[in-house]
Amino acid sequence: MDLVHVGATWLHLMATVVTVGYYALLGRLVLPVLRRLVPEAELGDALAEVERHAIPVLVASLAIFLATGVYLMGVDPQYAGAGRISGSWATLLLIKHGVVAVMVGVGVYLDALIMRRPSDEAGYQARTMRRIGIAVWIMTVLGVIIVLLTAAAQAS
Repeated sequence: MDLVHVGATWLHLMATVVTVGYYALLGRLVLPVLRRLVPEAELGDALAEVERHAIPVLVASLAIFLATGVYLMGVDPQYAGAGRISGSWATLLLIKHGVVAVMVGVGVYLDALIMRRPSDEAGYQARTMRRIGIAVWIMTVLGVIIVLLTAAAQAS
């Protein structure tokens, strides 16, 4: 048993679980609770505080995910080199990487929504919270797709 490979796989999976889990919990637990307990005028600040605490964990998870993913792909005998699609494993990994790129983009958009200061314009807060809810749902779905693609690639 190659302990480096096991460790890299474990870290890769943990980073995935942390990232997907954060967005799933944010959407299913944190946002609904904040909406009920925090006055609407303070909701943006409360959510921004949650995000400020989460960002270091999410950035670390992304860095671990990237580093271990590059390592695991490079040592896999099915890897034929950058840009070479040779079989179902490579196709699944290419799709997975595309989904990861979309997820990072949506995550940046989501963070910008959460961290920007609310406007005094009527309805701004409600529209922003709706957008945040949609973006969190998209992040959760993308995360589930990434886990599914990872499992499919491992099985191929």
